[in-house]
Amino acid sequence: MLFKDLHPSDALQVVRYADIDQFHLSELYARAESIPLDFGAFNVMRASLRLASAGLSLVCTFPRLLSGYDLPGRLIVVVPMNGVSSTRLNGANVEQSLILVKGKANCTVLEPEGRLVAILSVDADGLVRALPKLVNGHLLLQTRPNDLADLQQLILRTIEVAARDPQAIAAADTSGELQDRLFAAFEETLCASESPHPGNQALLARYKAILDRVDQLLLGNPAESSNEELAERLGISVRTLQTACLTISGLSAHRYSRLKRLWAVRQQLRRTPPGLTVRASALAHGFCHMSQFTIAYQQTFAELPSDTLERARFGRTLLPSP
Repeated sequence: MLFKDLHPSDALQVVRYADIDQFHLSELYARAESIPLDFGAFNVMRASLRLASAGLSLVCTFPRLLSGYDLPGRLIVVVPMNGVSSTRLNGANVEQSLILVKGKANCTVLEPEGRLVAILSVDADGLVRALPKLVNGHLLLQTRPNDLADLQQLILRTIEVAARDPQAIAAADTSGELQDRLFAAFEETLCASESPHPGNQALLARYKAILDRVDQLLLGNPAESSNEELAERLGISVRTLQTACLTISGLSAHRYSRLKRLWAVRQQLRRTPPGLTVRASALAHGFCHMSQFTIAYQQTFAELPSDTLERARFGRTLLPSP
């Protein structure tokens, strides 16, 4: 099924996000944040079906670093819907595994390429039969290929019917039949899945902790952001810092630091505090050479920092595609 062939209906909401700022608003409920790795590849759509006590979405994503989550009282199950297998979660290869997030979880998700995923959002105890021991946090579950294919087909058929025949969806949802059928399929797949046991789990946890500390240091004092300064403040070698950043984020320590600081500048420019200038924001985030900063900003976000500030001040945003 091609995503572009989906049409909105009384049962199905279909949204094409105009830009990363509009998409970011959709992440607020999960207290998550996506930083694009390639602004030119931003082409995001979401089809959403609301059920009695759950939500089912089909999302076309983009190359990004995603961090979060905090979902009080909720559980989400992320199902891969195409063959993209380059995603990593806290350094672990996701491949074609399901991702489960319950309550508050400290996740760094690397998606080097956009992919198609389905997301089921339910009450925290909605799939308790399949997940009796999952408390807060995240979990990867490897599914058998046939089980995954069956679940994918059910999801696609449900979304297609919601677009084509909303009355049938409404009738099934009113009786609880649709949600029961989806829950049963998800529980059956989850019960037959296994948690991967990577031999380097302790090492990945250490690297994730290092990256979290890097984030804290950049937030507290972004001006001190060289590899040597960060490594010294963390009490580790530059080599260990590099390895941790590459393993968890897919970026070198220098590129990771620069991307996070550029993103922080962009967020500040969009908030437009009184008297804020591009120069002041750049300097506050450790960019001392304005020409180099402007080039890096434009290459990263496909616009000049002055344009970001002007659009925010005058409330001008891009319009969704028709």
